[in-house]
Amino acid sequence: MGHRLVKLAMGTIAFIAITSGVAIGLLQFNSVLFPDVGKPSATYDCDDDTLAMYRHFENLGIECTPLVGNLDVTGEDYAQCNHVWLLVGSGQNKIAYDWGTPRLDRQHYEGYKISLDYLLYVVQQDLKSTDSLPIAENR
Repeated sequence: MGHRLVKLAMGTIAFIAITSGVAIGLLQFNSVLFPDVGKPSATYDCDDDTLAMYRHFENLGIECTPLVGNLDVTGEDYAQCNHVWLLVGSGQNKIAYDWGTPRLDRQHYEGYKISLDYLLYVVQQDLKSTDSLPIAENR
């Protein structure tokens, strides 16, 4: 009976050590996988968010591409675009990120690629006027 109790105690200790290690590892990955971005407001919108995520992943050496589209429309024309998010490289695949979190729905994988220069331009336009969405004005 004593031998079984020791075995059970050792197994429990090993389980706690392993799960604690996994939890600590996930916490360390949390800052990599889920970039800290601002909250939507009158002065911080989707292009600011996308730029923050772009810089986060770029600093980690991870390739990423901004996309514009309309999450409410399938097969949208460029003029219908009203939102911007990021495609982040993951091996041979890309993972869509929007507001700091991965998005797996199909709609986040449709859209038009834009350059970092154009994203920077859009962010600068927001500083001049918040009346219109420059993403849909020019290509």
